[in-house]
Amino acid sequence: MASGSQLALPRLDGAPVEYLFRAGDGISIAAALVLLELDIATPEDWERAKHDPTAFVLATLDHWIVAHGGDAIRKRFDLYAALTDCVDEYSEASEADRERDRLYMTLDPGKAGYVILGPTLELLSETDSRLPATFFQFFTGALNSWVRVYDYRDAEERVEVLREWIEGEQDADQYEIPDVAGCIPAAVKQRPMGRTRLGRLKRRLKKGQAKTLVDGALELSQLSMQATRPQVTEEVREQLMDSNPPLPALLAVFTSEDAIEGCFDDEAQGMMEVTPEPNLVVPVDARDPKSVRAAFAILGVVCDTLAAASRLMDHMPGNELRA
Repeated sequence: MASGSQLALPRLDGAPVEYLFRAGDGISIAAALVLLELDIATPEDWERAKHDPTAFVLATLDHWIVAHGGDAIRKRFDLYAALTDCVDEYSEASEADRERDRLYMTLDPGKAGYVILGPTLELLSETDSRLPATFFQFFTGALNSWVRVYDYRDAEERVEVLREWIEGEQDADQYEIPDVAGCIPAAVKQRPMGRTRLGRLKRRLKKGQAKTLVDGALELSQLSMQATRPQVTEEVREQLMDSNPPLPALLAVFTSEDAIEGCFDDEAQGMMEVTPEPNLVVPVDARDPKSVRAAFAILGVVCDTLAAASRLMDHMPGNELRA
């Protein structure tokens, strides 16, 4: 029979209610597939990311950080890891990289962490006169391998700059120069022990805070050496040619509000006048499993190092966290 002249309304049962179109997501899709192939990413995150390849990659990055001590890191550091197609979005050189399957894994601080070293160094000097300098070298050296630590050496450079600025001024004696030299413990200037001698000293130590600190410093140093920092490529140099130095991820002082902290506060006022370099840049070929695996392995070492440093600071006197 004829259906008559009535109207039939179309039904949408089973039809997707939302369609997404994203331009330029090819590199994220390539990275997502490689991360799944390497068992670094999990399929469950694909649903959580609502099928957004960029969100999926970032979720994988977050899970990797958590697996390598993310909770401990967040106690003492304010750092942000990212996978981006350019190191400096304002650089003309970055446009060429966006046309290739090149990503950069970067690490940047939102603000500097804070550690007071003086009480720890005093405690260690009771065990051996060279132990404070050794601890300082192991602690700052391990972290400086991956992120920037602002310590008395940076403050000394700041003082030299200030002296150059006022040199020749008629009222040069009216300027107040921070007394950085006066706040540096004499023990820090001693010759540090080598790893072998420190290992022998460690075996002689009985249970106690000094042994905990020495164990932590050795662990921190060993972790930091489990990967090699990537060489800065020519492409990265071109993008960063007009950038400021990296922002400090940690401020290391000997006492609260000492001359080092004063230099940091003074210098910090100009740190963002120009876009700063990232603390770490790891180039990644998004379609190359070896490149992706290597980049995530480096990030794992960096996170393990930062987590070990955070745990060590928990045991350093004078660095109790406020509730």
